[in-house]
Amino acid sequence: MSVYLPAQYADPTTHYPIYEKLMDYQQAHPNIELTFVSPASSDLAEREAVISQLSAEILSGGGPDLFIMEGYRRTESNLFPDIEKAMANGTFLDLTEAMEKQGLSREEDFYTAVLDAGQWEGRQYVLPLGFSVPLMVSAADVLYAGSFDLQRAMRTMDSLLTELLRIHEEQPILVITGIDPLGVLAQPVLDYEAHRVQLDTPAVRRALELEKVFRTGDIAYDLARGLFNDADPAQVRDGFAGGVPFALLQDSKFSINLLRQCQALGVEASVLPVPNEEGTFTAKIGSYAMGSRNTQHPEEVADLLLYLISEECQSAAAYADYDQFPVRKGCMQACFDAQYQFSACDASREKLTEEEVAERQGRYGAPLDAARIEQFETICDQVTAAHYQTIWYRGVDLGQTETGENVASFLHVQYWNDEITLDELIGILSSKMRLYLDE
Repeated sequence: MSVYLPAQYADPTTHYPIYEKLMDYQQAHPNIELTFVSPASSDLAEREAVISQLSAEILSGGGPDLFIMEGYRRTESNLFPDIEKAMANGTFLDLTEAMEKQGLSREEDFYTAVLDAGQWEGRQYVLPLGFSVPLMVSAADVLYAGSFDLQRAMRTMDSLLTELLRIHEEQPILVITGIDPLGVLAQPVLDYEAHRVQLDTPAVRRALELEKVFRTGDIAYDLARGLFNDADPAQVRDGFAGGVPFALLQDSKFSINLLRQCQALGVEASVLPVPNEEGTFTAKIGSYAMGSRNTQHPEEVADLLLYLISEECQSAAAYADYDQFPVRKGCMQACFDAQYQFSACDASREKLTEEEVAERQGRYGAPLDAARIEQFETICDQVTAAHYQTIWYRGVDLGQTETGENVASFLHVQYWNDEITLDELIGILSSKMRLYLDE
C-alpha cells in the first residue's frame, strides 16, 4: 500500500511519531507492506517535479493509495492545494461507512466542527489529524496591571483588537500579529457547497482593516524591534515578561513553545482564545489524511486511516506537523507530553548526554502543566468552525502576476502599501474567486 508522506516525516532515522505509528501498524498487519511516496523537502525543483507527476497519475486513475498531508505548503506547486475543491471533485475515498462500523461518534469522540471540515454533502472524505486555534498570549502581570477590559475584548475578534488599539492610544504597546484575520472568522471566504464568494461582508471588511493597522502601524512589534525568538529564554524573561511585546496574536501551534518557556522560567502567561465574529472559536486544520478513490485496497486504506485517529495515534502526536491539538477528545495531555518528549529528549532516538538534553530543554522550555492543558480542552470544546487554507498563501490559485507572484498575495500587499483601496482589493479578488469557483 503506497502512502504519500512528506519527506521529513518519512525519514526512518528521525523517528517522527507519525512514522513510528505507521511502522507499528505495519508490524501488526504482516500482510500489508507500506511504501512511501515523499516529495523532496529541500530540493524544490525535484519536489515540484514529483508533485506534477503524482497529479498526472491521480487524474489518470493511479497514484498513492493514501495521503497524509502537512499544513505548511513549501512551494506554489502542491498536491491538492485546495483540499475542499478536491473533495467536491470526488477525489477521495468515502470513509462514512467505515467510521460507522467502528462505532465512532462525531460528538463524543471528536471535536466535531474540526472533524466535519472533512465532510462533503454529509459524507466523510478527509480526516483532520491536528489543528490550531488563534490565541493571544501576554504576560499576565502586564496585561492585568493596566486597563485591559477582558469582558469587552472576548466578544469578537473585532472587540479584542479594538481593545488593544485603545490601550495603545493610552500608552504605546507593541503586538506581534501572526494570525490571518480572515482565517479567524467563522464564515468561509469561499463557500464551496453554496458556490458563493463571501469577501464583501462587514466581518471580512473589518478584519482586513484591522489587519492592516496591526501589520503596518506603529503597534507592530516586528517593524519596531525585528523578530522575537521564543526559543531564547533571555528574550522571554527580559522582554515578554516585562510587556515587550505586550501580546502575541498567533495560531496556537506557534504559541506552544513560548508557553513552555514561560513554564520553565516561572513567568505567568495569560492565554486568551481570539473569538470569531460569533463569539466562539475557529480552528485552522494542520495535518490531515485521506484515501484515494482510485485505490484497489479500499478496506485496508480505510482501516489505516481510522487508526490514525485512534486514541493510540492521537495520544502519540502522530501527525505530519508539530504542536497541534489532536482532533480526538481525551488525548490532549498525552499528545503534548509525547510532542515534548520527541522535541526535547529523543528526536532521533539517540542516546543523548545530560548536556544535550539540557540544551534542548533550553530551547523547548518545560512541559505544559495540567491547568494549561485543561484550558486548551475547554477552548477546543467551543470551536464551531474550521478552515484548511488561507486565500493568501498557496491554497487558492487565482493566477500569477507578470513577474510570477501570487496574485492574491500581491494584491494583499498592495492594499497594505496604500496602492489600492479596500474596495478595489475586494472587487478584484471577488471577481477572480467567482471564476475560480466555476473552474
